Amino acid sequence: MVRILPCLSILFLSLSISAEVVQVDIGDWEPYTSSKDPNGRIAETIATEAFKLVGYEVKINYYPWKRSYENVMKGRSDVTYPWFSTEERASEVIVSKEPLLAEKEVFFYLKDTAFDWNTFEDLKKYKIGGTVGYSHVSRLEKHGIKLITVGKEDVNFKKIMSGRLDAYPASLIPGQVAIKKLFTPEEAEKFTYHKKPTFEDSMYALFSKNKPNGQALSDKFDEGLKQLKKSGRYDEILNTK
Repeated sequence: MVRILPCLSILFLSLSISAEVVQVDIGDWEPYTSSKDPNGRIAETIATEAFKLVGYEVKINYYPWKRSYENVMKGRSDVTYPWFSTEERASEVIVSKEPLLAEKEVFFYLKDTAFDWNTFEDLKKYKIGGTVGYSHVSRLEKHGIKLITVGKEDVNFKKIMSGRLDAYPASLIPGQVAIKKLFTPEEAEKFTYHKKPTFEDSMYALFSKNKPNGQALSDKFDEGLKQLKKSGRYDEILNTK
C-alpha cells in the first residue's frame, strides 16, 4: 500500500495537469500562425499568453484550415484561431466575444493588370481566385461572383503570377508576407493591392459547441485576452509584425 499511494498521487496529479491543457488546431497563415517560422506566430503568441493568464496551457496542432475548423466543430479539438465571424460559423461553433485581431481583406494583383473595382458588379469581368474554407468564398459568391477555387492560398498567388488569375482577395498583412516568401524580390515587386477593402472586421477564436466546457473555455479566454490587452503586452506582441 505504501508503494501504491505515491503512484496514485502521481496519476491524479497527471490527470489534473492534462485537464488544464487546451487543444488548439490551426493552419499556416503568417505572420499570425506558422508551423515553421517562430517569427510568424503573432496570433499564437497572443492566444497562448491569454490562456496562460487564466491558468491554461496549450497544445498546438497544425492542419489545413478546413480540417482545423471541422475538428473544432465536431469536438475533436477545443479551439481554432484566428477566424472572421460569419452567421454560418456562429451557428456551428462558439465565437469568442473578445476580438483576437483586426484585419482587412483586399484584392492582390499584378501592377500591369488593368484591375479596378468599385461595386461587386465590376468584379464579374475578372478571373478571381478563392481558397476553399475561407470566408471570402461565400461572401463573394453571394454577390454573384464566380471564383476559381483551390485548396491552398499560396496557389492563388502563383496563379496570379502565371496569368491564370487576375486577382485574389487576401488579408492585407498575411498576403504581403506570403508574396515576399513565395517570390523573388523582383517578382514580389510586380504585385500590388487595391486600396478598397473587400471586407474589414475583427477576427476571433472559435470554440467547440460539442465540448462540455466549450462555453466556459471561451469565457475564460475572453477574460485572459482582456487582461493581456489591459497590461500593454497585447500591443507589444502586435508591434512585432
